[in-house]
Amino acid sequence: MFFDVKTLALANLALQMLLVIMVSSASYLAKKRDLKRHCAFIRVLVIVQIIAIAVVMLPSMLGYIENPPGFNTEMLIHHTFGLAVIALWLYINLSFGKAWMPHNLRTVMRLAFVLWILAFLLGLHMYALIYL
Repeated sequence: MFFDVKTLALANLALQMLLVIMVSSASYLAKKRDLKRHCAFIRVLVIVQIIAIAVVMLPSMLGYIENPPGFNTEMLIHHTFGLAVIALWLYINLSFGKAWMPHNLRTVMRLAFVLWILAFLLGLHMYALIYL
């Protein structure tokens, strides 16, 4: 089945909005101390995000390398934030429950949340520049 780029971008935007809502729900679970459900939620969300990056974002990014001045910088910042979220997620998952787990893991999780929201907002802005 073939979809045009704009349809894929819109579907990805809808997915990203859903992911942000779900990440916010997972944050609520953490606040309520339901860490088992929080961790399960986040693991699924990040895996879905990685799939979205590989299937939709990376191929579309390669098509928009030459855009208006400043766009490439915005895209670079967006991708840096997104990759930092994935790196932080890996760090959190590898260190959680270990004897060497840092005491400030909550700070790392909050940083990942803020970076995810910032990456989403930048991605939303780039979507508006390209398609609206």
